Amino acid sequence: MYLTTPDSEINDAKPQVARISIAIADDYPVLLAGMRQSLAYDDIDVVAESTQLEDLLGQVALKKPEIVLFGCETNADKLPQQLHSVVERHADVKVILFTGNASLDFHEVALRSGARGVLLKHCAPSLLAKTAREVSRGSLCFERGLTDRMLGTFSRRKSTETPAQGKISSLTGRESQVISRVCEGMRNKEIASQLYISDATVAHHLTSIYRKLGLTDRTELLLYAHHNGISSLKAS
Repeated sequence: MYLTTPDSEINDAKPQVARISIAIADDYPVLLAGMRQSLAYDDIDVVAESTQLEDLLGQVALKKPEIVLFGCETNADKLPQQLHSVVERHADVKVILFTGNASLDFHEVALRSGARGVLLKHCAPSLLAKTAREVSRGSLCFERGLTDRMLGTFSRRKSTETPAQGKISSLTGRESQVISRVCEGMRNKEIASQLYISDATVAHHLTSIYRKLGLTDRTELLLYAHHNGISSLKAS
């Protein structure tokens, strides 16, 4: 996993064989039309669109898109519930929030609530497709200011503790496997299924990982793994 910023230049890779399926949602039909037009590329299929959250959930269950581009202008208090309604019911779907709210606090709520990226509605139309491709490849796509702020926060919090390399070397092989799968966007149930262990055991491993690395939650683990080059760490 690596981080990129929606307002920076993103170099597209060579055309992929696999196509990206996307569901789009926004309260306003005119914005849906603009989103659809901006995603009109050979490697992208818009498989569903909706102006209502409940209809979106039904479309996601039926069409099983890889990505949901979710137009949202709610407040920060309601945002977690709306995002969780998508990511908890459909753990394999990657959500990109499409919003006019430029507040980094709002974007942090989105990140901590399961979004894989945030795009501002005043962005260039070409960034919708570019960000979708980046998220499909496993990236988190947020404003650089947000990722810098979050990394700085827990780096300062743990500045007097064991250096990162010492913490990383304390991880067990199984913990390394769990980190790798978290960075692929898997939820606990998916990780448990892949590793043939229980959900409770996955939760236990995550608690141990947070303690060893000096982190507090899954979001900080994603950022820490990117920052320290362990997003694809393999078991020894």
